[in-house]
Amino acid sequence: MKFGSYLYEAKKVVGFDFDVYRLKPETGRLGIPQTDMWNNIACFGDNVTAREHPDWISESKLGLAARGNNNYNLHWDILCPTVPEFREHILNYIEETTEQTKQPIFLNSWHFADHGHCTCKRCTKLWKDSGLEWLEWRKKIITEFVRDVRERVKTPLIVAVLPDPANADNRFGMDYEALSQYADAFNIVMFSQNYATAWYWEMLARAFRRIFKNPVYANLYVWGPGDDPRNIPTVDQLLKVSVRTGRTGIDGIIYLSDTVDHMIDFQKAAVDRVELRDELKTYGCQPVLDLVDKWEKIVR
Repeated sequence: MKFGSYLYEAKKVVGFDFDVYRLKPETGRLGIPQTDMWNNIACFGDNVTAREHPDWISESKLGLAARGNNNYNLHWDILCPTVPEFREHILNYIEETTEQTKQPIFLNSWHFADHGHCTCKRCTKLWKDSGLEWLEWRKKIITEFVRDVRERVKTPLIVAVLPDPANADNRFGMDYEALSQYADAFNIVMFSQNYATAWYWEMLARAFRRIFKNPVYANLYVWGPGDDPRNIPTVDQLLKVSVRTGRTGIDGIIYLSDTVDHMIDFQKAAVDRVELRDELKTYGCQPVLDLVDKWEKIVR
């Protein structure tokens, strides 16, 4: 197994096999591409562009894919993936980033916003002109976008998948079999501020391990921007969910934190949980415990 850090800061954390930088998060703010980190780009989730071009926001019978529409679970504004100007812009940005950095590219928000999207006039015309059934057309649009990314990118392509193994085709236009032709690995977003029910996350990891023949990473949440420290996962929860997802046969775990300091705090807290680490030796995922052993030599 390989383990990565995933940060909003362009800084590496000692003790991980690789580091991922949130170069363009869904806020739409752009950082500086990093030549010694994987670069993460949120494609159609883009608050900045949504403010500049509100007519580009994805549409549905239940309203826009915008924050405040409680018919959907939206934490940012999401653009229609068929806007030709933006589609070409984001493809160019991805290509330029990999050419500049020679690093793997890690994509988020590369799909439709959710079920029922997008019903804008452009999408409606494209769908009707295609002659395809609605859901098949949506899968075609998204698969072609990832294919176009693959054609432009010479470095490894990691694609983030939302944790819905049964309904991702209907909700997001994801065709797992087709996408597997283009992605080098899949990152399963398993963000939560509470991992008390670890069996649920283990179940999801097993499902995606069964679905994909490509390498699969679980993406766990340590600390997000603006979080109240009373509302983040405990270190016990993180260690337990790490071994329980890790024992499913996935290829690695990527830990999200807003800052290096908060990630180091997590490393130190994990090292200090000596009794729990001994207990977890019976859980069947030694690589996670080996990782914490490595951290012990670093943080003490």
